[in-house]
Amino acid sequence: MSYEEQQADELDAMKAIYPTELTLFNDDDGDGDHKKLLNENQLPKFSIKISSEFNEDDDNDCDKYELELLFQLPKNYPDVGPTIEIFSSKNLEDCDELEIVDILNDMIADNIGMVMVFTMVTRASEWLNTLKERKIIERKQAEEQRKKEIEEMERKKFEGTRVTVETFIAWKMKFDAEMATLAAKNKEMKKDETGKLTGKEMFLQDKNLIDSDLNFADVIAGDDLDVDIKVDESLFQDDDELLAEDD
Repeated sequence: MSYEEQQADELDAMKAIYPTELTLFNDDDGDGDHKKLLNENQLPKFSIKISSEFNEDDDNDCDKYELELLFQLPKNYPDVGPTIEIFSSKNLEDCDELEIVDILNDMIADNIGMVMVFTMVTRASEWLNTLKERKIIERKQAEEQRKKEIEEMERKKFEGTRVTVETFIAWKMKFDAEMATLAAKNKEMKKDETGKLTGKEMFLQDKNLIDSDLNFADVIAGDDLDVDIKVDESLFQDDDELLAEDD
């Protein structure tokens, strides 16, 4: 069987399997006659769009993965593999596209000499469903991890900081410093309010008060002090009475 016949038969099969998903690109007349392209020695170029399987648990558009593969068959296909490109995709990252292209290119070497487009499209469909499952699991794991982090933050709010000897000493030093600062502020506030010092504060600040007490004692003992001092003699006992009590 010639190359043209093999290519024509495969395109017939692919159009029957993917009637709405297959698009023939170098069809100038738009009649979809791929045999005419082959007769005119034009290399067939077409794309096939595939989608991941739909499940009832799918989260709308987020869980829908699509891939449109672009194939171009060389003149001596299938003895030479086709050229494969990503024409369009949905919900696929760049690394995902590179992954499937590598998988399909590796398949070419294993299928040289046989028509392989259907095999490659089938493999891409399986990969797309596997990718979807993987993405769903990753998304759920990320959501669970986010919830755990939030719960951990909330738990730490109630748990507080674990106390150790080191943390207690650091807290005590800080607390004492704050109390000293607060006491100094309160002292200044009291001075501002009354405008006067307490007796203790006056004594501590003015050392002359110590000498004033001594001077006062000297004045009392001096002859120049005119002080009328009355003594109640009844408060004192006679010497004879004291001796009698001693006996």
